[in-house]
Parts: sequence; structure tokens; C-alpha cells
Amino acid sequence: MRNFYNGRLLRERVLLLVFLAIGVLWWGTALIGRIRQNVQVWHSVSQEAEIQRMWLAKGAAVGARTAQVAKQLDAAHTMNAAQAYAEVSKLAQGLPLEMGAQRTDRTDNFALHSLQVTFRRIDMAGLVRFYEGVTARAPYLGIDQCTISANRASPGLHDAVFRIYSVEPVTGGLK
Repeated sequence: MRNFYNGRLLRERVLLLVFLAIGVLWWGTALIGRIRQNVQVWHSVSQEAEIQRMWLAKGAAVGARTAQVAKQLDAAHTMNAAQAYAEVSKLAQGLPLEMGAQRTDRTDNFALHSLQVTFRRIDMAGLVRFYEGVTARAPYLGIDQCTISANRASPGLHDAVFRIYSVEPVTGGLK
């Protein structure tokens, strides 16, 4: 390699050094980018691990609080998926309602039923009436997520998507 380099004219030597410098610079910037990306990943993983440690440390308190809340619930007011569907239909009576598929998540003590409810071209008074009806049924029926947007085709009317949940104690799960 040394003989190859020394056998070249000065102009060719300079060009070889320039090309080598460009290659090293190109490789170095790619290396710095990968290092920066790995550092960001390391920071986000360490933050996530810290959050997980915090939740694990609070596990006993969360379990005790869940058991306390479960004792305070009146089983006569809780709703299964069908009852929640019927209650939401009753609360939205007279409103332009579309209901999506239901989903049920189960824990040791509760079954959490969720339902997506969509309103199209509805006035704000109707939305407020529906919202107040749902919140009056808390904690047995509640709003998990809500998105309201203006309907561009109909000024003064809105489109809204709610994710409603209901809580049902699991038989034999409460202690």
C-alpha cells in the first residue's frame, strides 16, 4: 500500500487523501447519528423502566384501593355489556347515534365494558345533555375518551365520538 501511495504524483496523493478524508467524515457522521439514536433509546428505556418500578412499588396500594372501591360499589347499579348498551341508547334517545362494537376487559375483581358511540351532525345542547346523563351514572357508567369536531358541511352542528365504559364486578372476584 505504501509503494502504491508513494508511486503517485503529488496531485494524485492529495486527491487520495481528500477522498479518504471524505470517507472518514461520512462514516463518522453516520456513527455519531447511530450513537445519538442509541443514547435516546437508552434514555427512553430507562425512563420507562423507572415508571414501571414506580407502578410495581405501588402495586399493593393500588390493590388495596381497588378492593376498597369494590366494597363501596352497589352491585345493583353495575351494568353488564348489554345493560350498558341499553342505558347508552336510552341516554341518547332522539339523537343521531351510531354504536360501535363492544369490548370487555377483565381483571380479578372487575369486568370493564367499553362501547364506542358516534354522533354525527348534532347540536351542542344534545351533546351536553348526553354528557350530563352519562356523568350522572358515574362510577358505574363513564366517559373514557371524547372527541368533538365541528361539522364542516353543517355550520353550528358537531360530530362527536365517545368511548363509554361500564363497570361490573366479577362474580366471586370480590373479597
